[in-house]
Amino acid sequence: MAKKKSSSKKSVNLGQIMSIVAIVLGVVALAMMFVTTVNVPETDLGVFGTVEYEGYTGLNIAFGYSENDVEILTFSFMGLLPYLMVLAGVVLTALSSFGKKPSRLLDDIAGGLLVVAGVLFFMMPNFMVFADNIIAKGISGAEFKAVAGAIVAAITSLIAGVAMLGKTFVKK
Repeated sequence: MAKKKSSSKKSVNLGQIMSIVAIVLGVVALAMMFVTTVNVPETDLGVFGTVEYEGYTGLNIAFGYSENDVEILTFSFMGLLPYLMVLAGVVLTALSSFGKKPSRLLDDIAGGLLVVAGVLFFMMPNFMVFADNIIAKGISGAEFKAVAGAIVAAITSLIAGVAMLGKTFVKK
């Protein structure tokens, strides 16, 4: 009976592919921080004039925004939280998948973080914290809409989370 030759190449299994997909989608969700996340429609401020159609990025919502030395938005922890959750989910996915010993617990925690972050991205217009001045208060009465940055981040984060949670059911 002949001996089988052992191959020195490591085979990539479906679980690792799902982890790589989750990491790539998580990085895409993080990149959406720099894209317009919330749009403000044209708003009439009375004697102060009209605020034209304007959009705010995830960075503006999370860390605040000033225009012409007038503070419009201030720091919002809830605006920052989804991005932190995605970052933690990506790091845990990488640790679990490419560490010495894969961990289902880390996969589940990473998947849960990514899914919750995806839901929070859809609620991003609610996380805007306006400064305490007349212009910001006038804008705060407008109806805000989540746009490309929030929607893409939410969808990619949800898919990444489902991939990590689905990895539990894949045989290794």
